Amino acid sequence: MNFDAELITNLLTCEKEIIHAPGKVKLERGHYRIEFELQSVDKEFYFKGFGRYNSVFNENFLIGLVYNPKHEKGVYEILRCNGPQGEHKMFPHHVHFHIHKISTEAIEKDLREDCYVEITDKYQNFEDALKFFVKYIHVKVEDIKRYFPGQDLQTELFNFEK
Repeated sequence: MNFDAELITNLLTCEKEIIHAPGKVKLERGHYRIEFELQSVDKEFYFKGFGRYNSVFNENFLIGLVYNPKHEKGVYEILRCNGPQGEHKMFPHHVHFHIHKISTEAIEKDLREDCYVEITDKYQNFEDALKFFVKYIHVKVEDIKRYFPGQDLQTELFNFEK
């Protein structure tokens, strides 16, 4: 596969529809987790969306998009929106809200995850990050309304019976 800048742009900007809705939220190892599956409306590309939210430190979250090529083994994490994860000498961006994106340089080095880091002010909590994420990756408006309704996405997504 020719994984170049044009393909990365197409993967991020193609309109997507949710084909498997976010299931019931699971609490695993201190994080609430959601997953859902998407495909491009032309059915050319297949993706997995995921979210994780720390049960104690609500600013520690991530929402990501993984591309699963049809004719190749393996997957590529192409986008991840993160909250602050605490100070770390090797990763100074961890104290900020930030976005990871895949790059052609990472692909050339056979890295299948998002290496490029961008500090952001586009969101300040999980709810805003999820709103940013579904718009940024071009999820169909009807699917956003159907699967992520209301103003308080965090409460709705992570409200479950114990």
